[in-house]
Amino acid sequence: MSRPTFERAITELERTIEKLESEDLDLETSIKDFEKGIKIRNYCKKKLEEATLRMNLLLEDQKMSPLSPPLNPPLNPPLSPPQSPRQSPPPDLPSNLFDLD
Repeated sequence: MSRPTFERAITELERTIEKLESEDLDLETSIKDFEKGIKIRNYCKKKLEEATLRMNLLLEDQKMSPLSPPLNPPLNPPLSPPQSPRQSPPPDLPSNLFDLD
């Protein structure tokens, strides 16, 4: 089975997002579709990174400036932003906050 084109993957990602936004899904289906969307997103990001690398190599060969990095935020942002010295840390949450019993 061949990998989809970037354009086909973007179309499928858009369909998946529309399906998730429809609110007509049960929880299990929503989770599966969300996972599918993440996989498609990662595939598209990888394809864009590969294309940028190829273009930068071609530009370098021609002694031209490389492309700017993507404007998107990183895939794995820090879990919490650095705090300035004036900010106090957030209070601890009670351990039973998410208990369902």
